[in-house]
Amino acid sequence: MKINLMKLIKLKKLKNSYYVKGQASLEFVLVIPVLILVIMIVSQLGYLVYYQNVLEQSAREGARIVSTTNSDSLAYQRVMKMCTNLDNSRLKVDINSSGESSRSVGDIVTVNLTYNYSGIFKLINLVMGNDVFIKSSSSARMECY
Repeated sequence: MKINLMKLIKLKKLKNSYYVKGQASLEFVLVIPVLILVIMIVSQLGYLVYYQNVLEQSAREGARIVSTTNSDSLAYQRVMKMCTNLDNSRLKVDINSSGESSRSVGDIVTVNLTYNYSGIFKLINLVMGNDVFIKSSSSARMECY
């Protein structure tokens, strides 16, 4: 009788160990989609911060170019060059001033940039229904004619 009881105890332990392994697999399968979603959201936020930084640097550089050279075209080219890793068809550059011929020393020139960001794999557009507009502007005082 003892032998049969020992076999039953071993068999019961064996069944429980398989059950525990199966439970861990099931928990992993249930948790992994949530984990992937959290990783995607964090990466989207990281890209938003990165693109905002690129736009701020580009606007600052564009305002500096306009204030020192009085050339809108040079500023536009420089902004586009600095934004090479952005989709230029989604980037809008607006240089607010009275025009190259009527600017004088001391006038304020402002460069406004707007970028239409839809996210990686257009994820933001799918979730929110529309794109996110990232805006940046920079002003500088004219230093030459």
